[in-house]
Amino acid sequence: MAYVGTPFAHDLFISYSHGYDEKSGIGFLQAWSTAFTTELERELRADRRFRHDLAIFLDGDHRPGQGIDPMSPLTEQLRQEIGNSALLVILMSPDYLASTWCADEREWWSTQQASFGLPCDERIAVVRIWPTDTAWPKLLTDSQDQPLVGFRFHAPLSGKEYPLGWVDMPGPFQRDFRKALLDIVTRVYPKLDALKQRLEERQRLETEAGRLAQESGQTIYLHGRASNSSAWEKAAIALTDSGFMVLPGEPDALEHDPQKLQSVREQRVETLTVCDALLILGSEDGRALDSDLVVLGKHDRQSARARCNRLLPCGLIDTVGATIATPVRKASARVLQADWLDGTQITWPQDVKRWLDQKSALLGQQL
Repeated sequence: MAYVGTPFAHDLFISYSHGYDEKSGIGFLQAWSTAFTTELERELRADRRFRHDLAIFLDGDHRPGQGIDPMSPLTEQLRQEIGNSALLVILMSPDYLASTWCADEREWWSTQQASFGLPCDERIAVVRIWPTDTAWPKLLTDSQDQPLVGFRFHAPLSGKEYPLGWVDMPGPFQRDFRKALLDIVTRVYPKLDALKQRLEERQRLETEAGRLAQESGQTIYLHGRASNSSAWEKAAIALTDSGFMVLPGEPDALEHDPQKLQSVREQRVETLTVCDALLILGSEDGRALDSDLVVLGKHDRQSARARCNRLLPCGLIDTVGATIATPVRKASARVLQADWLDGTQITWPQDVKRWLDQKSALLGQQL
C-alpha cells in the first residue's frame, strides 16, 4: 500500500530511457537513473511521515531482456504497476523523447488515471536531466503547448551539458546534486499529501453515498417535541416498519432551564453524529416548527456535521399540510437546506427512501 492510499500501490513511478545502444548493448543512462532514484527515495524517507509507507516503482528490473529493450510490449503486470502509481516522475532526455517504450508507459499511466476519475494535472514531475530540442508530448505541456517547467537537473561540464552527479557515479554525490534533489523533494511532499487528502475525502463520500443508498438500515434522527409524543411515536413506527433505525427512543424533552437545555442539546448533537439523516416532525404548532428548523436544522446539525464530517441531510416531515406549509416557511426551510417532505400520505416513508437516494446521488457527483 502506498502512502497516499487506495487505489494506488506506489507513490511514485520513475519513468526514464536507458539510453540503450544496440551495438554495444549498453544502457548509458541506466546506472545514473537508478542512482538518482535511490537518492530521491532516501531523501523522501528522511521525513518520518513517509519513512515506512512510501513506495517507489522503478521499472528497470521488470522489463524483458534485463530491462533494456525499448521495443518490447508492456506486460499486463507492468501496466498495472505503472497505472497504480500516484505521481509520475519523468527523467527527461532526448533518449526519453525518442523512446516508444517511455511513450507507452506515459500513455498507460494517464489512461489509468482517467479510469480512476483523477486528473493528471500537478501529478507529473519532469526532471530535466539533459537538454532537449524536440517537441514534448501533449501530456507534458501546459495550456499554451509549452513544456512543463519541471526541474533543471543538468549543468555544463567541459563545455557540454551532463546530468548533475554524472562524474560522481556511483557516489557520494556533491552539493549541486543534493541541492537540486532537495528542491524536487520539497515539491513532491505537498503533492503526495494533497492527493492523500483527496483520496481520503473521496473514500468518505463513497462510503456515505453507499450508506444513504442502501435499501434499508439507515439511522434517522427523528425530532419531535414531547408535547406531540403521539404523532412522534406514529412517525417513528412508520419509519422502523420501513427498515429505518430511529433515534432517540423518545421525543425530545422541552427544557426551560438554561443548563438543562444545554445538556439536552449536547446529547442531541452527540446522537446526531452517528445518524445518517435528520428528520424534523412538523406539527400544527408553526411557531414551534420555526424554532426547531433553526435550532436543529441549522445550529445543532452544523455542530454534528463538524464533528462527524458527514452530509447529514435534513428533511421536514409535514404531517399537517397547508396550515404550516406557508410560502415563507417553505422558503426558509430551503435557505436552511431542509427539504420539505409530504407526510400527509401513508406512503411517506417510501418518499424518505427516495429522498435519501437523491442525497446519495448528489454525493456521487462530488467524487
